[in-house]
This record gives sequence, C-alpha cells and structure tokens, in this order.
Amino acid sequence: MKIQFWYSNSITTTGIQFTTETLYNTISFKNVDIDIIDTTKLNFLVFNWKISSTHIHSIEFIELLKELQQKDFYFIADYSHEAHYNTDELILSFLNKLKPNEIDINRLILATNSYTKIGLHRVKYGNFTLNTIFFPYFYLHTYEALNDYIGNVDINNSITPDKNFLCLNRRMYHHKYKIIEELFDRGLLNDTRFSWVDNKNPLNFKNKKLVTSLKININDFKAIQLEDDVMYGSELSTRGEYLYTINPNWYYKSKINIITETFLNELEIHITEKTWKAIYLGLPFVISASNGHLKTLKDMGFKTFDSVINEDYDSSYGKDKIKKIIDSAEELANIYNTPEVLGICKYNQQLYFNVEQRKKIFNEVFLNKLCDIQNLTIPKTLI
Repeated sequence: MKIQFWYSNSITTTGIQFTTETLYNTISFKNVDIDIIDTTKLNFLVFNWKISSTHIHSIEFIELLKELQQKDFYFIADYSHEAHYNTDELILSFLNKLKPNEIDINRLILATNSYTKIGLHRVKYGNFTLNTIFFPYFYLHTYEALNDYIGNVDINNSITPDKNFLCLNRRMYHHKYKIIEELFDRGLLNDTRFSWVDNKNPLNFKNKKLVTSLKININDFKAIQLEDDVMYGSELSTRGEYLYTINPNWYYKSKINIITETFLNELEIHITEKTWKAIYLGLPFVISASNGHLKTLKDMGFKTFDSVINEDYDSSYGKDKIKKIIDSAEELANIYNTPEVLGICKYNQQLYFNVEQRKKIFNEVFLNKLCDIQNLTIPKTLI
C-alpha cells in the first residue's frame, strides 16, 4: 500500500482511524512512537482537530510534528463529524505556532464531512489558507453503529404505521422548528410522531397557538420525546453515546421519515446519521437540508423518490422550501407502500449494506484523493 496512516500515544483515537480500520481489515494505523517509519510511503499522522484541541498545543506535539516533517509526513486534522469551517480561537492559536516552529502549513489537511468539497481543496480559516478533504464519516460510521445496536433489519416487517410522519429533533434549531410549525399550521402535527429534545432558539416559542397546543412552558422547557427512549431530558441532546440508540419502531410505525438535517440554508452539504438511519432501515423519506442534498445521494449511487413525487425542494430557497418539503411528504405518504416506493427503499438499503460499495465510496472520495496532496504544496486559488 502506498499510503500509511499513523497515530501517537499522546493523541486520542480519531473517527477516521476507527471507521477506516473497521471498514478495512487490511488497513491499520501504526503507532508513530514505536513503529519503524517507511519513508518510501506517503505517511499521514492523524489527530483530532477540535474534540480535544488542547492536546495539540503541547510542546511535545509541536516537536512531534517537526520531527515527522523531516521524514516527509503530512498531517490530517480530523474534523470529519462537522462540515463547516467556523474559526476557533484555540485552533487559531495552534496554527499560529506552526510558522515560528518551521512547520509547513501546506502539510496540514483538514478533514471534514462537507460533501461540497470532495477531494483536496483550499479553504480560508481565519487568516490562514488550509488544505481540506472530505471524509465520509457519517456514511461509514452510521452503518457500523446501527449494525452493532440493531443488527439486520427486514424491510418487509409486519408493523402497520399508525401515523403518517416521523420527525425527530434532538437540538431544535429554528430551521428544524419551521418544519414542525408547518406541520402544525396544516393540521398534520397530530399525525406526526416527533421529538423536540432541546430548544436552541427563543423564536421557536413565538407561535402561541403551537406553544399552547403542546403545553410548553417557555420559562421551563421540558423535552418532548417518544416512548421507550434511552433517556429523558434535554441533556440527551449532548450525550453523544446515544446518537445511534434509536428505536426502530418509531420509524416503522410512521409512513414517512421527515428528516431535519443539521444544515438548511448553508452552502455546505452535510449528510449526517439522520439521513443514513432512514436508508439503513429501508424507509421512504423527505429531507430538510442544504440544496443538493438529494443530488449528492444520487451521485453516490442511491435513489430518491423523484420518479414518483416532486422533489423540487432540493433546489429551493426561503419559505417555499419548507412548504415544498411538506408538500412532498404528503405526496409520498399517499403512496408509501406502493411497489415502486418500496423498491427504492429496498435498493437503498441493499446498497448501503454492501461493504464493497462502502469501500468504493471511501476509496473514490478519500483514499485515492490523498495522493494528490503532493501537488498542493503551492497555494492555489481558494475554492
């Protein structure tokens, strides 16, 4: 193998490491503290970017980078659970230490979950220009996490839906709330199995009719959750260990999954576990997300439901986008169990379960692209 990945004892295990090693038993990250380095290979040290950013400020870590740079290493900063490039003061402080220590910033690659930047690109980060690459963290990890927690699922289960819609929201940002409000205004919320675990915007309480209907105390908000959840209370929204502990019955007892993704109006396409859960379970869905979200799924080989309903919402903006999403959800609910819809769901599920397909995507969007880093040492125009 031309590429070799490394970690250090001083660095916590990264998402890139455990998803890669889980997918490929032929790829193992070596310990840079004890293993012999083969300088004929393209060597990458992988470390967490922001989850525990203080460790990268240590003198020991800076010295490690200097030592590895002399051995022609590149450095991958793992931020693959996020898709944005918002600056962080601790990270800026770390970047400011590189030049005085003669560490080439062009050897640093920021790995994110931004599907809009597949392959190597140059992005602005504060006053710095960084290399960035897409790593399909949620695509890979959601399958493994659900497979461990739920196991194989049967798309032909015998559960009869008792509601039209499912709409799960751990952190209720305003763009997610607008979906709930639209369902309420149309008289559809009673036909929706939904959650509202942690409120993130005071504007979510401005619709007095909705607040009254849900018996919300705006001065002491209580989490709205479903039956048989793993824990109750708004603190669930911060408990990462419960991100994949879903109850499949919530999904199968609802005809359509209305997915409220992390982004709506941003330029970045951020496909998270929210989307992959529905595909893993083999369910019909509509998705409130950045424009091009559905197109990206199709580019990866998956099918959406544009052959049977209108999916113009994937390229819409403003208030019309929310309305079009619910229009499409109602349209899909009327045909949720037709052969064509079930066929799309089964196709997606089987494709996602195919380990060779997951390896193919991993290779195409990440592994093969890393080889291009040697051509990016001269700054290019920002993309």
